[in-house]
Amino acid sequence: MIAHYGTTPLIRQCLKPGMMAIFGGRTYRVSAVIHQRCWVYLHTDAEVLRINDCVIDVLLDGRGEPLIH
Repeated sequence: MIAHYGTTPLIRQCLKPGMMAIFGGRTYRVSAVIHQRCWVYLHTDAEVLRINDCVIDVLLDGRGEPLIH
């Protein structure tokens, strides 16, 4: 279980690999951001998603910064 302190929407260009994101009600880790194709890859141990949403909800740590795992 990951302790987090809320979420914030971030635009795709601000995402970095390792950030924890919520998409479709599930928690994922951002594994890659491909700016040329406007893709973001999200993964768990069992699933990999490629999305092209402009804004993605990111989990926050105790200091209010994006949670990086």
